[in-house]
Amino acid sequence: MSILERIWADNLYNIYFKTPYEKIKTLELLLEYGGPMPTTYSGFGSTYMELREYEKAVHYFEKEMEIYDKWDSRPRCVNCYTSLGIAYHLTGQYKKERELYNKAEQDFPGSPSLLYRQAVLALTAENANEANRYIENYISIQEERSISEAGILINLGNIYSDAGINDKAEEYYRKALSLEPENHQVLNYLAYFLYQNNMNIDEGIQLIDKAMELNPDHYLYLATKGELLYKQGKYKEALTYLEKSWDLMPRNYDHDIYLHIEAVKKALAGN
Repeated sequence: MSILERIWADNLYNIYFKTPYEKIKTLELLLEYGGPMPTTYSGFGSTYMELREYEKAVHYFEKEMEIYDKWDSRPRCVNCYTSLGIAYHLTGQYKKERELYNKAEQDFPGSPSLLYRQAVLALTAENANEANRYIENYISIQEERSISEAGILINLGNIYSDAGINDKAEEYYRKALSLEPENHQVLNYLAYFLYQNNMNIDEGIQLIDKAMELNPDHYLYLATKGELLYKQGKYKEALTYLEKSWDLMPRNYDHDIYLHIEAVKKALAGN
């Protein structure tokens, strides 16, 4: 392979098996040898999102969009817009986020992921009428795609959760569970929501235990169990579940789980 081809191969390998810091090193080489390309800047943006360095993510996602503007070309997919939109949202740049979505509507009309983000933004801005319009359109498209009622309810819960409206989010997650009480994915969604918001941790344990009875070796469910145990102060048990989750991951690295493991190890060291 050429030098550039080898770097691309290393970049793909790093995405699945290495840390974000190693990914950044390869992306820097891509920039050096391949020049400024949208996918390289997108890679930087996604990696800094993973590291929760959202201002840096904004910078690189904007660089990606600048190239498409320079080429007078539509971005390759709607995620080019929504990734930058999420980064804007997490840095409180709501005006830029709205302007971005208005432009995205022209390139990707009727995109469910775009409607999702527009609904989150409208709810965050407390614009109920606008939010309802986006949500109605979102539901309609999901129904056309034969998404189950429980699946739609989970997505609505995610919308309200992303907008920080936890009472409504919980309401939708519980409605989904009432429709499909044996759905291990729904059980995990509600259990993880309770963990994230430090709510009803004992119930969260019960929910994730049931999910694990239905699907015992799912790495995400093991991680959720570990995270809930961490909230209960059961650090040794938490570490056992998180490390098992780590071993069963389809990828060799997940930064969120890595951070959870480090937090548990720190808590154990402090005891």
